[in-house]
Amino acid sequence: MDPELTMPKPNHKEALLDAGLAAFHHRGYHATGVQEIVSSAGVPKGSFYSHFESKDALGLAALARYWEDRAKARALLRDAGLPGLERLDRYLAALGYSEDGCLIGNLTAELAQLDAFRQDLSRLWRQWTDALSQCLADGQRDGSVRTDVPATELARTVLALWEGAVLSAKVERSPKPLNMARRTLRHLLAP
Repeated sequence: MDPELTMPKPNHKEALLDAGLAAFHHRGYHATGVQEIVSSAGVPKGSFYSHFESKDALGLAALARYWEDRAKARALLRDAGLPGLERLDRYLAALGYSEDGCLIGNLTAELAQLDAFRQDLSRLWRQWTDALSQCLADGQRDGSVRTDVPATELARTVLALWEGAVLSAKVERSPKPLNMARRTLRHLLAP
């Protein structure tokens, strides 16, 4: 039997999604063209439109993949065996440093005015805030997080400070702003 007949066909959709996510994260949405994505994925341009009706559709799929890829890190926020403040710090450490920053923050800055993206970005920000808020509320109950500010307000503040630090780290090409943000948050959130 011919070995080429038994080889599985390459998954063009996954290759396009991987290439799109990497390009959008590294270069930005508007600076990335469909031709660049198909070239990077090594698939014919016609395959792109077989799997995604538009660049926007790929952008939304890439955003969803990015969120899903960070589910393991978010699980740290729910580790009931640790105080809430320690869970938060471990989560932020797990997010780590990337010279490309955070795709959610990057696309929010670049695309929040576009209806095609605003709804999905808004949903992700709410889910992210909710996950942080639950962790901080647990920390308020276990005594590791201050109780004079509602957990949801603290979560929004954490997210704003963190994303600001991610932007600074991107500009400085250094994890130092992230480390400073973690230290500052531990100090600000402690009772």
